[in-house]
Amino acid sequence: MRKVIDVAGFEALFASDPDPWRYAEAPFEHYKRGILLRACGTRRYGRGLELGCANGETTAALADRCLRLTATDGSATALDIARRRNSGRENVTFVEAVLPEAMPTGPFDLIVVSEVLYYLSPKALRHCLSALEQAIAPGGRIVLLHHIVPFDDAATLPARATMIAKRFLRRRWRLQVHYRNARYVALAFDTGRGARKAGIRRDRTRR
Repeated sequence: MRKVIDVAGFEALFASDPDPWRYAEAPFEHYKRGILLRACGTRRYGRGLELGCANGETTAALADRCLRLTATDGSATALDIARRRNSGRENVTFVEAVLPEAMPTGPFDLIVVSEVLYYLSPKALRHCLSALEQAIAPGGRIVLLHHIVPFDDAATLPARATMIAKRFLRRRWRLQVHYRNARYVALAFDTGRGARKAGIRRDRTRR
């Protein structure tokens, strides 16, 4: 039986374990984070936004690519952990925000959404995608990375969430990166012609 996790559930997870998915130490997480960063491309961004920063492992890497970075999460405990993890990074601002209602005000040159969208209902997911379109700056990049294998506490089936996001954003933006393996998909959308290509070929599939 599926039991969808909510903000209170994430709060309980991080209160009991500062790294419940082993972001810091698991080789799989390290590799997946590398794919995400490659999808961001090689340019340096002015303003960056990370939605669902969790304990701040990816935040640390994104901070090196942005002059200013806003990192959000719905869990206050996760944000406290992320702040400590990134205490020496003065260009990072942490904001407690529950999606899709509390989208930070843009424009942002880079928006990263990793392992977040399938925790939203299909209606809330589309609301969040509309907010992304409003928050991204001309010439910016939106990067998504999400699992596609079903799991019990997702509000939307993971593969469906990725499909909805891909179709929604592709109406307006150019799909620059499409990386897929048996477990997850990484997508990057460019909002103008000025962005450089990432180090991953478009429509590349691995299993």
